Amino acid sequence: MQQAFGPACRAKRLPIVNKPTSRQTPPRLLSIVRAVLMCSGGGLMERSAQLNFGVDVGKHELVIASSVDQRITKIANLPDAIGRWLGTLPADCRVGMEATGIYHQQLADLAHAAGHQVYVLNPRAVAVYLKSLRSRGKTDILDARGIARYVQNEADEHPLYTPPSATQRSVQTLLHRRHQVVKQRAALRMSCQSLDESVRAPFAPLLVAFDQCLREIDSQLRQRVRADEQLLAQAARLRSIPGVGPLISTALALRLSRHPYRNSDALVAALGMDPRPHQSGVSEAPRHLSKQGNGEERRLIYMAAVSACRCALWRKRFDQLIARGLPSTAAHCIIARKLLRIAFAINKNCQLYRAEVLGDDCRAT
Repeated sequence: MQQAFGPACRAKRLPIVNKPTSRQTPPRLLSIVRAVLMCSGGGLMERSAQLNFGVDVGKHELVIASSVDQRITKIANLPDAIGRWLGTLPADCRVGMEATGIYHQQLADLAHAAGHQVYVLNPRAVAVYLKSLRSRGKTDILDARGIARYVQNEADEHPLYTPPSATQRSVQTLLHRRHQVVKQRAALRMSCQSLDESVRAPFAPLLVAFDQCLREIDSQLRQRVRADEQLLAQAARLRSIPGVGPLISTALALRLSRHPYRNSDALVAALGMDPRPHQSGVSEAPRHLSKQGNGEERRLIYMAAVSACRCALWRKRFDQLIARGLPSTAAHCIIARKLLRIAFAINKNCQLYRAEVLGDDCRAT
């Protein structure tokens, strides 16, 4: 059999046809992919060609990683060194970094001035993302590479960084420092509560100094706000809301002037006052606040809700929520979200607060 069929098969040579294998992409599929990329305005192609850099910011050093070749660059956290590094980059790069107090500010400002897209990221969100990469350790180099990867994949969901004005930056700094002083004063008061009068006496001048420091900070805040007409007008309108005083009106005016939120839901989420669902199958756990964003602003708007409940209108809404079985903390959080939505509407329409626009119902917003 083999002798009969073997020579005949060798003598009759069939033409070779190039068939696409499983590893080859058919030309038709390539044309479809190109068409989809072109229909999207070239956005996907532009993002793929755009260079992404992740920067791990330290007090004295910046560790920079590129998403293309994973090359690591280390420079001093000084304006001259940052300027030289930015001069080596092509136009319109994306530079991401974590918010690290004041150490990231000059890098963000210089990169923005050089025409690059700058992302100042929430360290909490970046930390969760880095853990998902299953890294075997934590170093500045690994963090920089993880931030570069985060910028490449997730930056489209984050707003671009816009440098604040001199007044906005000084007001933001004073608000942050005031928060630190309040925390230290509260910690000292709590630690002295159980002490005898003789032991507590040496700490009394320190508590007086804390109070004097807070008064000076509040005075500086009023001066900074008066120096900016737009910020002053925004704060005055927000102060017409029940429970909103000079401090929370300044903080809200600063936030609303810096971030043009699309709707009131975005403002509520930015302060971490949005309830976070926890559901799987038929199981649904109680919702808790997401607590994203600035914790001091979240505390201030909560205290504004507590203060607003002293007036008749908001006290009525508070009693309605309590009658539904909600605890007082949840009721105050609901009212705080309502105050944020009112603040967004007042800032958008440039109008004062009007109690008659509120309905008789108290919906859980």
